[in-house]
Amino acid sequence: MAIPRQVSLTVDYDGTIKRQLGGGASSGSGISSSGAGSYTVRSGDTLWALAKKYYGSGAKYTIIYDANKEIIESTAKSHGKGSSDHGHWIWPGEQLVIPVAGSGGNQSGVQIIGTPNPKLGSIIAKTAESLSYTDVSNGESDSVSVSMHDIDKHWIGKYKPQRGAAFGVKINLKNWNRKSSEEVFNCGNFIMDDISFSGRPLSCVLSAVSVPAMDDFKSLPRTNTWEKTTVRDIAARIADAACVALVYEADDIQIEELEQSKQTDSAFLYGLAAKYGLGMKVYNHKIVIYDFTRYEEKGSALTIDEADMLKWEYNQTIEGTYTGVDLNYTNPDIEDSINVSMGEEGRMYSINVQANSQYDAELQAAAKANEANRKIETLSLTIRANPRIIATSCVTITGLQEINGKYFIDKVKHSIGSSGYTMQLTLHKVQKPIRVTAPVAASGGDGQWYIVVSGDTLWALAKKYYGSGSKYSVIYNANTDTIENTAKEHGKSSSSNGHWIWPGEKLWIPAGG
Repeated sequence: MAIPRQVSLTVDYDGTIKRQLGGGASSGSGISSSGAGSYTVRSGDTLWALAKKYYGSGAKYTIIYDANKEIIESTAKSHGKGSSDHGHWIWPGEQLVIPVAGSGGNQSGVQIIGTPNPKLGSIIAKTAESLSYTDVSNGESDSVSVSMHDIDKHWIGKYKPQRGAAFGVKINLKNWNRKSSEEVFNCGNFIMDDISFSGRPLSCVLSAVSVPAMDDFKSLPRTNTWEKTTVRDIAARIADAACVALVYEADDIQIEELEQSKQTDSAFLYGLAAKYGLGMKVYNHKIVIYDFTRYEEKGSALTIDEADMLKWEYNQTIEGTYTGVDLNYTNPDIEDSINVSMGEEGRMYSINVQANSQYDAELQAAAKANEANRKIETLSLTIRANPRIIATSCVTITGLQEINGKYFIDKVKHSIGSSGYTMQLTLHKVQKPIRVTAPVAASGGDGQWYIVVSGDTLWALAKKYYGSGSKYSVIYNANTDTIENTAKEHGKSSSSNGHWIWPGEKLWIPAGG
């Protein structure tokens, strides 16, 4: 085996394709196991509540929406809506089919294709000659590739892999950084997307990418109008549809109206994140979206000195970089365009955008300029592998004189083979960002205080005070700190854009909505 003796692999692969069906109904759900049921919508119903009733989780609302898309969308249009907003709008009297998501005892919502062979993962780990794993910070999915010998022709024969099969990889290190140490680096879970064979010598290369098992995420173009929502909520709905988790670490960005026109959810969401200066990657059954400049401001995970580098290459340029932004934006509700300058005088980036507010326009402009400025100073280097290094973290570079400083890791390529275990890092030097200051929500003036009681939701409060639940963001934006802090006190990472509120919270209800 060509892999260094201090390094070993753990491979989770049994030869089967695990296809996500969107969830399954639990026993006692009231739906016959032999067929679908039906339900007539009543006032106050939502697809989320129906999914919770029938499947035990509101996140499975897409099962009902997908089974009734035609009637839901046509009813929405008959009520004057451009769309149902992916099932957000339903009306009393609609007759919905409630599907059975699973049969034959498989209620997990996962369809297993093929006969599992638990030994295949250990065979790959033992016969692997090299491994390449690419960990990216933004704009694409992580990927992995394993090369192995096939002297017995088993992989080209009885073990021949299938595209779409589930594939997980961990790298085990023993006595790597110090004696008697053991470390495990989890590369994550992947879907096999490319298989190749060659000879002689007979060998096989298995390549996999980190994407949801739900194929629609990257393959099915959709057309949808997103109205009066947020980037977080759009991402949450897409993640739910793909049956993966969402990690969202950024401010809530309001979206008045946005068209998804014949785009896959993957392409649409990547583009939306980039539009507002957010990073996005798909990793280990998760969609991760984060504030790029906020991540650049984090402390360095470690220091890399020139003496630690096996090789390196640096580049500096001012071409295509900017000190400020000259912004022209048009609000669809206002005929005249508005001009705003941001940043510092010098190399100005001119941009014309359509936005529903100056803040929205400034976010888009700053995102473009900051993205360009990440090319000012770039560095690529190769080092002996360190499991503490991951994409999206920062490191401090020393020993390179004027090149020294704080760098953000854009990509890490792990290479394991006959020459050892190394990492190739692609980095950019952290620059002073062009910042946008969010409008401060009024805490005084016209309005009133409200104490949350059991059963309250922001949607219901907005409907009570403003006549429309869709204006819940007015209350959320006026109380973001209170709502988010209370959510964390209750063990939540966030309130999910105001979804989680608790009795006793004191909320300011601005006048007028």
